[in-house]
Amino acid sequence: MNSLKQYIFKKKAYKYLCILGTAVILIFLGYKVNFSLIRLFKGIPSMLNLFERMLSPNMSYRNEVFGKLMETIQIAIISSITGVFIAVPFSLLIASNIAPNKQFSVLLSALFSFLRTIPSLIWAALLVSVFSIGKFSGIIALTIIAFLMSLKLFREYIQSINENQLNSTISVGASSLQVLRYCVLPHMFELSISVFFIVFETNIRSATILGLVGAGGIGQIMWRDLNHLRYDNLSTLILILFTTILLIDLSSLFIRSYLKKSYINFKSISSYKKYKALQSIYIPLIIIGLMFLVIKSLNISYDRFILGLGQGGQILGRMIKIDLSYFPKFIEGIKESFFIAIFATIVGGIFALALSYLTAYNTAPNKGVSLFLKGAINVLRTFPPIITAIIFFRGIGPGPLAGAMALSIYTTGVLTKMYSEVLESTQKNIQDSVIVTGATNLQSYSNGLLPHTFPTFISLLLYRLESNIRNSTILGVIGAGGIGTILSMNITWRNWERVGFLLLGISLMIIIIDKISYYIRRLLS
Repeated sequence: MNSLKQYIFKKKAYKYLCILGTAVILIFLGYKVNFSLIRLFKGIPSMLNLFERMLSPNMSYRNEVFGKLMETIQIAIISSITGVFIAVPFSLLIASNIAPNKQFSVLLSALFSFLRTIPSLIWAALLVSVFSIGKFSGIIALTIIAFLMSLKLFREYIQSINENQLNSTISVGASSLQVLRYCVLPHMFELSISVFFIVFETNIRSATILGLVGAGGIGQIMWRDLNHLRYDNLSTLILILFTTILLIDLSSLFIRSYLKKSYINFKSISSYKKYKALQSIYIPLIIIGLMFLVIKSLNISYDRFILGLGQGGQILGRMIKIDLSYFPKFIEGIKESFFIAIFATIVGGIFALALSYLTAYNTAPNKGVSLFLKGAINVLRTFPPIITAIIFFRGIGPGPLAGAMALSIYTTGVLTKMYSEVLESTQKNIQDSVIVTGATNLQSYSNGLLPHTFPTFISLLLYRLESNIRNSTILGVIGAGGIGTILSMNITWRNWERVGFLLLGISLMIIIIDKISYYIRRLLS
């Protein structure tokens, strides 16, 4: 009996120590991001005023907004198509199980992993310096992001192909090209549709903020209105963006669900042959049509493009000569970004644990509460963090607190959605085994579902930390703290040696965090 009491005592002591440790860490992080309840409280009227204006938008502003909104959607669509298209051949070169040259595959993978650490807004800022302001820079920036995302997804798919399936194709005398044609590419073309929608959902959010650095789209007038303190127009923009992103997300979800359920039923071999013959005609036509659409949308002259390439070469040459004397400033900025990301991840995780209980169908007090919160959570995660940071910027002014609060809200929305889905998919007998003892629904969650799914929650939290590290590096573009502030300043001042050093440092930080997160997830699995 004493051993049981000791066990219970140790469990309680461990639980309280964890709570106390988390509280101490939060207080420390709050100090580092200048957290102040007084500042937040004083800023509430200004933020509420912005929301009130959103309920009565300036409709006379809609014509200018509509044109830029169409440009934003065009940037997202063109870049997503181009990025996915380019990623297909490159994925064949870096997938370890089919790569023609293993050493070349490893080098390319390392290069693309490094490039993937640079956020889209930073790519856009660099390209604006190369090719001037306008949507061309935005399209190229998001094409790079779409390419890197698609490449990772395609590579993971190819590497997941059963080795027996590849060997069985080779055993009948198939060449390497025939293995690609009959074993790999048919499935990749099917997968490319799903990959396109995944990339497009990411790009449409990114495209809304590219204008903050002059890379086209609705962000350009958003930045202008922010600088001119035109919060009536800004609120209209935010409302339109929210509605657009929500509609695109719902449309994408519907199309992907339809494509998963749809299939072609062939009644004979001849009908299958006709289908394949038609496919060999309409697929090249679609590709040619898409290429024509892309080229027509670029909106840049040949002379300007060549001039930009020359400027880009000069900039790259200067960026390679990194300015190590800027190290103290770099450390100061990177620490602020790191603290913002950690603070947002922990705060978002705490709120997600509570909200997931009320959001999941199998734990919520009733269906009405669950449906209401699912809708509210979708609202929270629809806004890109930098847009939310603008709202906090309005209330509490510039600095890391605006960025930390914006990322906390976004993290809460994303984590709640993901973890509530984990709870809903958990076997019912785990919850029932606690309820039959006379426990309440809340006790079944805290003593049954939560301990069972907590390792999964920690994995989700670590994934979110990786994303928050990336997001925290760009919040400084609007003055919301972090290394993005000094990075955007140096890009504006054309201090390319410092920009090269800052980008290298940001990439190394993200890679290190990713590796640590990966090993922790492996230990938990």
